[in-house]
Amino acid sequence: MLKRHGYWVGLIWMLVIFVLPLPFLQTLQGGIGGIVGAEWLPIAAGTIAYVWMLTSIYISTRPQWLDRTIGLPAAYQLHGIISLAAILLAFLHLEGAHSQGWVKLTGFWAFYLFLGVTAYSLIFMAGWLTSRLNWLANLKRWLEKVFRHEISIWLHRLNLVATILVFIHVWLIDHIRAITSFMILFTGATALVFLAYGYYCYQAHQGHTQAQLMEIKALNDQVLQLVIKLRRPLSLHSGDYIFIAFPEIAGLEELHPFSLAKIDSDRRVVTLVIRQDGDFTSQLAQLSNGQSLIVTGGYGLYHSIIQDQKPQAMILLAGGIGVVPLLSIAEQYADLPINFYYNAHSANNLLYEDLFAKWEQRDNFKAVRQVGRLATQEVINQLPDNRQGLLILIAGPSSMAHHWIRVLKAAGIPRHQIFYEAFNW
Repeated sequence: MLKRHGYWVGLIWMLVIFVLPLPFLQTLQGGIGGIVGAEWLPIAAGTIAYVWMLTSIYISTRPQWLDRTIGLPAAYQLHGIISLAAILLAFLHLEGAHSQGWVKLTGFWAFYLFLGVTAYSLIFMAGWLTSRLNWLANLKRWLEKVFRHEISIWLHRLNLVATILVFIHVWLIDHIRAITSFMILFTGATALVFLAYGYYCYQAHQGHTQAQLMEIKALNDQVLQLVIKLRRPLSLHSGDYIFIAFPEIAGLEELHPFSLAKIDSDRRVVTLVIRQDGDFTSQLAQLSNGQSLIVTGGYGLYHSIIQDQKPQAMILLAGGIGVVPLLSIAEQYADLPINFYYNAHSANNLLYEDLFAKWEQRDNFKAVRQVGRLATQEVINQLPDNRQGLLILIAGPSSMAHHWIRVLKAAGIPRHQIFYEAFNW
């Protein structure tokens, strides 16, 4: 699966970059005829930019087939990068194309709206970028005191307004509107994407699974445990995460993702463990038992990776609150030899001591729970001699994951036997 995961990521990138724009360019070139070189470049740039922006909007609907194929973190990275590329191409179109009146105005309005939303999103909604740039992550934390997540979501939706402006912009151009094949494709693609987005919005308010909060309790001064009863079963697996929202409570109406610590499929009960460190999570303590909520999911690739690789042994590496998805994995795969390494900044943040004590009664389970950084050499020394059937799953901060991936590769573990699912968008 890991090898195939890289293959599918590459394939979808190729599809988005090269294949999707092709029919638009072909029908447009066939209809215009005779325009080449410098005259054609801004037209082609604007066309590709629009296709990529439609694709970006579609990805924002979190299609489950895409999550189960490449994972939402990889999908959101694609979403962010093609949006940036679309802005660059839109700029080339703006500089090279000559227009007047409403055609020019709608194009300008759309471009600067896209530009403003993109600049904002690079700070607040691009975890794949802020996880790599410390100064940007620090700026985000500082600005989040003013710009709450719900504000970010609504500002991000201005991309829809900008897309509609581009749609009007194209329809106002007489010689483009005369190309029937292109306009059918252009209008049809726009309609399909907006229908997908409309269905996503409907699901967000009406179509998600209704649920009830059975229990909420503090595990320490920062971490809450939520036990949730689902009204109907969902396709959930160990290591998955779900999106939840509380429509009746101001500030908690928008869906947010959280990993599953425990799944009881027979009773339709799931357990979440959540650190209170954001504008959404800091309000969860006010909840009371019986509160209604909505749930969608599951999402995530850990289960698919395990099912595909069929490992003979697993090593689980967890940092801080990143331990949560690995808890359900350790519980489900009791028949496999598991070494579980788990560290946190303080003893108070090492969760579920009793659960680890129960697991350690198994002959095939070993746990190291540690305050501070894990000893690299200790982990390396415990690697099995036969590494062919070994699978290593990592969950936690991206800096920790990148460290262990480097260390394990240097120790001779093939990259396709190491999996980390980022949780930083």
